[in-house]
Amino acid sequence: MKLEEGKLILTEEELKLVKRANMFANSLYAGAWLHNAMKAKSLEEGADARDAKYYAECVDAYRKKNYEVI
Repeated sequence: MKLEEGKLILTEEELKLVKRANMFANSLYAGAWLHNAMKAKSLEEGADARDAKYYAECVDAYRKKNYEVI
C-alpha cells in the first residue's frame, strides 16, 4: 500500500482491510486500526516505520474514491 500525491495504490487484500477500517467514523481511529491490522497481517514491510496518521490519510483517500487496485 502506498500513497502517492493523494492517490492510494493498494492490492485486493489491502483493500479489504481499508474497507473494514472505513467503518470507523473518525479517520484517526480508522488509521490506528489499519496500522495495527497491517502489522498483524504482515502485509506491508515497514509498517512499524509508518504512523497511524499515514494510514488515516490512506483511509481519507479511499473515502474520496481516489484509489487504484493493482
